[in-house]
Amino acid sequence: MAAEKKRLQYVDMIKGIAILWIVCYHLIAPNGPKNLIINHLMDAMLVSFFFFSGYFYRPGKRSIGESIWNRTKSLMAPFFKYSLLFWAVGSVYLVATQEETIKEAFLCLRNFFAGCIWNRVIQDWFGWEYYSLGKRYFFLADFWFLIALLFASILFFLIADLALKSKAGSIITAAALFAVTGICFHFGVVLPYNLQLIPYWTAFLLLGAFFGQNRLLELESLSRGARWGAGICLLAAGIVVSIVKEPSPNQFRGSFGENEVMSMLLCIVTAILIIWGAGIVCVLIETAGVRVKELAWLGSHSLLIYLYHMFFAWIICAITGFSVRYEDPSPAGVIAKSLILTLMCLGLGILINILSDFLASKFKSEKSA
Repeated sequence: MAAEKKRLQYVDMIKGIAILWIVCYHLIAPNGPKNLIINHLMDAMLVSFFFFSGYFYRPGKRSIGESIWNRTKSLMAPFFKYSLLFWAVGSVYLVATQEETIKEAFLCLRNFFAGCIWNRVIQDWFGWEYYSLGKRYFFLADFWFLIALLFASILFFLIADLALKSKAGSIITAAALFAVTGICFHFGVVLPYNLQLIPYWTAFLLLGAFFGQNRLLELESLSRGARWGAGICLLAAGIVVSIVKEPSPNQFRGSFGENEVMSMLLCIVTAILIIWGAGIVCVLIETAGVRVKELAWLGSHSLLIYLYHMFFAWIICAITGFSVRYEDPSPAGVIAKSLILTLMCLGLGILINILSDFLASKFKSEKSA
């Protein structure tokens, strides 16, 4: 149990860094210069969540059906719970400010859940009018991440036990999945929910399981100094490769920019180097006894932070009048919006953490008494 807790600690550190990076990207990057380092490294931060979703998987621990069912519950429960919550709060605000009628609010809800089944690509195929999420598009539409992870997880569970039987099998399978994605890009294949990207994300789930199974973040056979050197070198190499490639416009939506196949390959190399290097360094930081509780807490609550920061962005844009699409060219507007939202997210996290510690200590004292 202690070993498992230790592993979760350094994994959560990396996820904490990743979620902070993503929040900053959403707030700053759209109006910043294209070649900001935050743009170049964004793909590695996004990939890390898929990577660590597979990190603790062990072949044979559960049946395929059980694994798929458990993952479905863990992803779809927050998807529907927070969708309904944010829709309700948004509707109250928009109806109260007379920006939307009650009928339009319920049409938004209908269209959102229709979008869970019918995707824009399908509607384009049949020439149907694309459903609208109204003025709440900005935060409701960004829950697609959970659906993407679910689809990738289903494919992962179907092939994982066979692929992970050997090291060679794991690498070959991951390479084949990346190749399928490259072929889709080459021939311009576009599928509903960007299903053409599912092999890409599944490959990172598989690589995460491979790294976890072989303890490649710990590198226990090397001395401490050698591990520090390896971690720093991997991180430096990842940064260099990330700068060589063009920033990905939106890889989750199926776009890697010009020369997509080559750009995709560079994204893969960048992500592996950055995650591996960061993992080694975080293991060493933890074993050195450095306090990382707050950073790890951010990582363990990364889903909540992601969902709420998107929601807060919409609320702030609605109140201040800034464009929800970050089209406002004013640097002062961007800075103010970023600062307010970041403080709200961090304040929420601090309050939840304090309350959690208070309730835990109170429960412990009452139990002892």
